[in-house]
Amino acid sequence: DVLTDTHPLVKQARQLFPNEYRRVAPITLDIFWDHFLSLHWDKFEPDIPLLEFVTYVRNTIEPDLWRTPEKFQELNEYLWPQAWLTRYADKTYIAQTLKGMATRRPRLSALAGSYITLETHYKELSEIFWQFYPQLLERAQHHQLDD
Repeated sequence: DVLTDTHPLVKQARQLFPNEYRRVAPITLDIFWDHFLSLHWDKFEPDIPLLEFVTYVRNTIEPDLWRTPEKFQELNEYLWPQAWLTRYADKTYIAQTLKGMATRRPRLSALAGSYITLETHYKELSEIFWQFYPQLLERAQHHQLDD
């Protein structure tokens, strides 16, 4: 998260948020990036359909889930049954997700309204994603995600 949150393109994306939502912009942007990834999965991984990839990851993680931190285990209780990554292609689902997060964590109540940024700046956010995500993949492929 530190790499993504401090990346110049992500900082540029954060500036698209109205002031009242800027504090929650990093969380909201993570979900927006997942939206674009889900929507354009085949451009990044043409050989493995998204649903097949999600199934593979789930089957890899679940046998050892008991060894992971409790918070991660709790996250997995919702992640798989609700098919987050595949459903994030639907903008309506993103709005529902952000509202749900805001309800569960009152300190993050601004998440509920932060969705407006996706509606009002969809084109700009998409353009930033197409610049940012390939750079992130490149760093991941070269194991450079720590700096």
